[in-house]
Amino acid sequence: MGRALRFTSREESIQHELLTNLIGVGSYQDIHDVLEPRVLQLCGADHFALGCANLDGSVGLQWTSRTTMPLLQRYSEWVTNDFVFKATLAQPNRVLTTPEMLRGQTLDAQETRQRSVEAGLDLKQVMAALLIEEQQGLKGGLAVYSERDRPFPERSQRLLQWLVPAIHRAVSHVQRIHAQGLELDLLKAGAVESGALLVLTSWGREMVRTNAATRLLEKWFARSDRTPQGIPKAWVDRVAKLARLPGMIPPALLEDVRDENGEQLQVTFSLSTILWAGNPLWQVRIVERPHWVREEWELTNAEREVAEGIYEGLSDQDIALKRGTSLLTVKGQVRDIYRKTGTSSRTQLIAEGRRR
Repeated sequence: MGRALRFTSREESIQHELLTNLIGVGSYQDIHDVLEPRVLQLCGADHFALGCANLDGSVGLQWTSRTTMPLLQRYSEWVTNDFVFKATLAQPNRVLTTPEMLRGQTLDAQETRQRSVEAGLDLKQVMAALLIEEQQGLKGGLAVYSERDRPFPERSQRLLQWLVPAIHRAVSHVQRIHAQGLELDLLKAGAVESGALLVLTSWGREMVRTNAATRLLEKWFARSDRTPQGIPKAWVDRVAKLARLPGMIPPALLEDVRDENGEQLQVTFSLSTILWAGNPLWQVRIVERPHWVREEWELTNAEREVAEGIYEGLSDQDIALKRGTSLLTVKGQVRDIYRKTGTSSRTQLIAEGRRR
């Protein structure tokens, strides 16, 4: 198939109509309805089937066909015995014909042929391709069938191959629409509470993450403590453990607190009201509590140390001993702290610091 393919005016008209109608499709059914009549015309085929990755994330393809569903409706039960699947999996994104897939074997000896006959279909020739992307895996599949003995001509194979990128784009568009809708639903479900939000499956796959969550994860967790996707490994283990627990979950397992340099990260795990692929999702709510000493107070390092002593309930004398300085120095620093913060007592200082 090395020669440049020159289209006839009829082929160009069908292709233009097909590409135009694929723009903005909203569902897999829309893609099928656009493709079927035009692909049958271009390839001289009798039947067409489109398979697309399940939108709920479950394994396998969701097949749509006007005429071959009796063969494909339970496809997952015998897919590994299908010579079409084996061949197209080995050469993804390439349209293959029956002779290329059989490689010298006879069609009548194949389970696929036997099942098609049992389904009331006399399918003798097929052209098919599996659509696979390196980063996202299996996207879909397509197949055209003929009831004639003669294999599809090379021109039909090349015409169908020419359409593969456009079908890729259409399937990806529908998947993006669904993903955006799911993300919006998850964000709405999580908007009733404050804090950054991360939504995980029970096996640790990220479904939604707000920008605020990303900032906090990068601040509080070293790269070595996070998965390649940036999720804390401890949280992946936590949701996996929570998902395995039967009955009531101990409240302590639904919370996590980290303290560092006077700041605190409070984490709460809860089940989302939304399921994905029939599985529960876990909301991870993240709230950062900044240091109680306000930045706008502009205390010096020494004054912050004295303020920490006050926060811990130490007397001026205890603070002086702890810092290795004189009581007179500490008393002067306490006066400076009160002046800068507009407070006049230990109790008021701590209360104003906590009030944010």
